[in-house]
Amino acid sequence: MMHPDLQQWIEFAFDRPVRDPAWYWDRHAPECTLPPSRVAELDAETFERGEQLLASFSSGQLRQGLEYLTSTACSPQGWALVDPGVAEATRLRVVRSFVPLFETVMQRRCSPHLLHLDEAGADPLNVACYMWWEWLPFAPSHPDDGDRRFGGDRAAQARFDEQAMLGMARILDIPHDACRESALHGLGHWHLRYPQRSAAIIDRFLEHSPCLRAELRAYAEAARSGMVQ
Repeated sequence: MMHPDLQQWIEFAFDRPVRDPAWYWDRHAPECTLPPSRVAELDAETFERGEQLLASFSSGQLRQGLEYLTSTACSPQGWALVDPGVAEATRLRVVRSFVPLFETVMQRRCSPHLLHLDEAGADPLNVACYMWWEWLPFAPSHPDDGDRRFGGDRAAQARFDEQAMLGMARILDIPHDACRESALHGLGHWHLRYPQRSAAIIDRFLEHSPCLRAELRAYAEAARSGMVQ
């Protein structure tokens, strides 16, 4: 049975006209007043059941809604993932939920265009797919900068980072160029703190992808060295 708050959450984030600028840039836009712990729970269920819950929305609506939920430039909702008041089990559940979202929504809706090359004709949802790991506020900082996520709990940071990188590795295995590009984009940014781990994931991907499109292989080689934007 659907939680009574879940349908309201879905409608609030996704059931909006597609426009530029998006609805959340309006200074009179409605605000979400849920606590971070509830935001994280709703995010997880939305992404885990995306195939069912998001089926009625257009790619443009999905792009807007996913940016609203993840990009802290658009709303405060993304901060729930690094809020020390949110239970660790809930935070990790949200990160794990990215994989089914990519498997059941991104893979089926996105076109095979590569956005790092600005290829014309891409589906609107490709923007959210490509920018996913950059929109989210939890990429680890350079080791020399310290890390203030989760109240400075380093053990929690390490567990979270491992789950995120496992997610990127699984998304990289999805046989769809837009999903692969997204994971490579994320791994390229995470190379700053985890150069060996990121490179190992990408090396494994390249070893098992002999028929990879040349442009995507070149992007993988760049991501392997952290050379992504």
